[in-house]
Amino acid sequence: MGADENTKIDYNVSYKDLDSSHWANWAIKYVSYKKLFTGYPDGTFKPNQNITRAEFSTVVFKLLVSEKGLKENKIEKFKFDDSKGHWAQQFIEQLSDLGYINGYPDGSFRPDNNIKRSESVAMINRAMGRGPLYGAPQTFDDVPETHWAFKDIAEGVLSHRFKLDEQGKEQLLEIIEK
Repeated sequence: MGADENTKIDYNVSYKDLDSSHWANWAIKYVSYKKLFTGYPDGTFKPNQNITRAEFSTVVFKLLVSEKGLKENKIEKFKFDDSKGHWAQQFIEQLSDLGYINGYPDGSFRPDNNIKRSESVAMINRAMGRGPLYGAPQTFDDVPETHWAFKDIAEGVLSHRFKLDEQGKEQLLEIIEK
């Protein structure tokens, strides 16, 4: 969204547990100002707590509303039994209908589980219409080419030029050094 710690915002909401010296203070205030994140009913933000799959899905949905004009559609058929009745069910199901998120092989979504970094980057890439990047070299020792999110992670971390092949897949042309 182009923001950094020098971005001026007119935002006066504070969270009881967010100290001004917290390393992410400016970012938390910015995403709160943009209404992507909200605090908890008790006035906290819990800046050091992990984020759940449901919470992250909600943030991505709100980002798509803000940046791409996505509208909330009533979902009639539900894909994930374990999300029925969950406060984020609408966001989860709509993102799934759009092909931006998937559940697990057993058909569950596990909305209250913490989201993994690989799941986060894959969801963001899909929502923003990026990648996956084919033909990328292995960048991280702990992410082999056989990892399910390898191409999404490469898309997210490599500055690159690409071309679309006959199937519309993003093929690496060159890595751009910074």
